[in-house]
Amino acid sequence: MGRALMVGLTVLVAGLAAAALWLGAARNAARQDERDRQAAVRAAAVHAEALLALDHRTVDQDVARLVATSTGQARDGYMKGRDAMRQEALQREVSQTGVLRAAGLVAMSDGGRSAEVLVVGDALIRWGADGKKRGGDSNAPGEPEERAYRWRMEVTKVGDRWLVSRAELVQ
Repeated sequence: MGRALMVGLTVLVAGLAAAALWLGAARNAARQDERDRQAAVRAAAVHAEALLALDHRTVDQDVARLVATSTGQARDGYMKGRDAMRQEALQREVSQTGVLRAAGLVAMSDGGRSAEVLVVGDALIRWGADGKKRGGDSNAPGEPEERAYRWRMEVTKVGDRWLVSRAELVQ
């Protein structure tokens, strides 16, 4: 009977150890999932803040920040359009400042390597040092223009970083 008791206790201890390992692994996976969700939202928010802060005096650094926080389709678009963006900002002496209002996770997909995030921000745009809009009608009043931006961003995990792979304005 002593031998049967030892075998029973050994099986019980082994079962408890296996359960503890399984619960620990599940807890660690849940924590990693939560870290990924937070990192995906943070990446979209950082990218949106870069979109909201464009200035003709720092346009090269501003565009570099957009490129650095993006990948795939979004990065390709910034790379292709950066010369036009730079020229427009310099010609019109554009200064845009903004504030991020909210960012929230919609869904995770692709085994936790991709996320959809909605982002809301407001911006104030000014043109030219003389208070006039540049371009089409240089006599147009240069009153600052307020804009509300709403983006749907796809964020992708590349290595250990989350980067915006697609950003589209939504109504």
